[in-house]
Amino acid sequence: MSSSSSSSSDRKKQIRIFKVGVDGNVYCNHDMVAITRVAGSRSTRQGHEFYGCPLWPRLDCKFFIWKEEVDAMFSDGCNQKLLESKNKALEMKIANLKVKKTMLEEENKSLKQRLFDQNVN
Repeated sequence: MSSSSSSSSDRKKQIRIFKVGVDGNVYCNHDMVAITRVAGSRSTRQGHEFYGCPLWPRLDCKFFIWKEEVDAMFSDGCNQKLLESKNKALEMKIANLKVKKTMLEEENKSLKQRLFDQNVN
């Protein structure tokens, strides 16, 4: 078996670990949103989209995954889990904003009272 065919089969067996945020974006190894690119004419998969490091070529972290692999992982049932996760994150954000709103209303009320007290004296 030649080295090129063994490395090809090794790539197929390789486990791909990557991060997808609650925002639905794929993240590279720098924890930055990965960029969608298109394979060029020198590739056997010309025209296919892939995710890569946004800092390529200067500070490339070597992150690479085909977009169709990501899409396949998040189709159907997986997609529902992602949406549930996004929903939970948004609910928490709403709760935090409500608390902030209440605190700002109380601060506003206090400042108005101080201003009124200063004008009375």
